[in-house]
Amino acid sequence: MGATYHHGSLRETLLDAGVELVAEAGIDALSLRELARRAGVSSAAPYRHFPDKDALLRGVAARGYQRFDQALGKVSKQCAETSALEAVQQLGVAYVRFAARNPNLFRLIFSPIGQASGHDPELDKACRQSAEHLPRALMRLHEEGIATSISVQELTELAWALVHGVAMLYLDGLVGDGKPLSAEKAAERVTQHLVALFRAD
Repeated sequence: MGATYHHGSLRETLLDAGVELVAEAGIDALSLRELARRAGVSSAAPYRHFPDKDALLRGVAARGYQRFDQALGKVSKQCAETSALEAVQQLGVAYVRFAARNPNLFRLIFSPIGQASGHDPELDKACRQSAEHLPRALMRLHEEGIATSISVQELTELAWALVHGVAMLYLDGLVGDGKPLSAEKAAERVTQHLVALFRAD
């Protein structure tokens, strides 16, 4: 006999299973049929919550962004009493650490479907929240009189380009030795140079 769920709980179960499946086997492995099998429900049941695979991917991407937000938020809180430069560096390392430890989920949230706005309010909110940590730390630089000749937007673009670049180079096997720790060390080196530039401005 198949499992029984309340209306809302099946959606949550499917999303949990979706995150696990993407983590295990990648984005291409995700399917409504496979999630139905894992949840122990009929193959038609997921369609009550997700009309197509894109809707499912957006739901899983929202979960991915929530985890990303939690990872960055934890570091933001830990660095609340540190200098702004330390906060920027630690956030950069945390950014790359998340990518290294969650490669398939990271690729999903930064894929076209993970970046598509206006289709899923939950995804839009999760994406927006995860993107607030780095600019907030960079704004603190100005408050501490650092890099004031550069706008916060420009600082954000520069810092984001560097840490996202390191993350993608690692995921594509172009830096590091395939181990998450090597990605973190690469991020530490890059962010050390970044904060040195900010300090010298």
